Amino acid sequence: MKYGIWLVLVFFGLQAAAAWAAPAGTNLLVQENGAKVVAFSSEYGGWGADSMVPSLARLREPGIEIEDFVWCTADNAPFPHWVLFEFKQKQWLTTIVFNNALKEEDAYPGISARQVEVWVGQDSRDKLTKVAAFELERNKKGQSVKIAPVPARWVKFIITSNWGHPTWTEMNASALIDDGSRPSDFSSEMAAKGKVDVYGIYFDFASDRLRAESRKALEDILRFHKEHPTQALLLEGHTDNVGGQKSNQDLSMRRARAVIDELVRMGAVAARFTPVGFGAGQPVDSNDTEAGRAKNRRVTVRLGK
Repeated sequence: MKYGIWLVLVFFGLQAAAAWAAPAGTNLLVQENGAKVVAFSSEYGGWGADSMVPSLARLREPGIEIEDFVWCTADNAPFPHWVLFEFKQKQWLTTIVFNNALKEEDAYPGISARQVEVWVGQDSRDKLTKVAAFELERNKKGQSVKIAPVPARWVKFIITSNWGHPTWTEMNASALIDDGSRPSDFSSEMAAKGKVDVYGIYFDFASDRLRAESRKALEDILRFHKEHPTQALLLEGHTDNVGGQKSNQDLSMRRARAVIDELVRMGAVAARFTPVGFGAGQPVDSNDTEAGRAKNRRVTVRLGK
């Protein structure tokens, strides 16, 4: 009988786990997924930090937009501003969507967040690691980026500047997504496929400015480069389909060249790399979703001849 009870408990435990697991590609940063705000630097009136974790049911109501969920800092609160999120259990994170379109931007120019850091913790909210940082475009939602997959129980956004407003800084509710991808070994993937889509290389949005958090991914490329001293490599830049074809083509090429320039500064041989810009011409996922567009914006390292 004890074994029967144990089996029943295991069965219901598995059911609970299955019910909790969010489908790949869904937003983990909503109340229905057990996410919550556990700490923040400051807030203003009815624009509290809890707005950063909305209810999915509320988001689906007619006439409701992501711009209706706004966190605003207190009067004259000093930088940095920050908000700390907690999940019920550890989650894999692969994609971040920053929503930075504020209804108050016209009346309060520069109120939207600008420089944002992303920190994660697995076992303690007091022991976090910086995984990425970005300069957001001013007053624009849907700024999505696919990051190198990382497990996290806690996620912290730190805003170190806004676009110029002297009194307040605002940000809409964001999205944190697990698209199902997991870390892979660069050399093994290159041997198996002849190419690697690298998502640990970070740029500011709509920019070819390479972020310092790209270092690890660049070191993986450099290591392969040095271990295969006669191998030529193509360095490809790819974008999503947002924006004009010409601007996407230009941005993808500039990003490919920026990566090669940094690799050369790190000790790579420039002649063995060829930059290629494909713009939005070679998507690997649908451009109809934020997660898909983030996946399409990538740097690919491919074996050359």
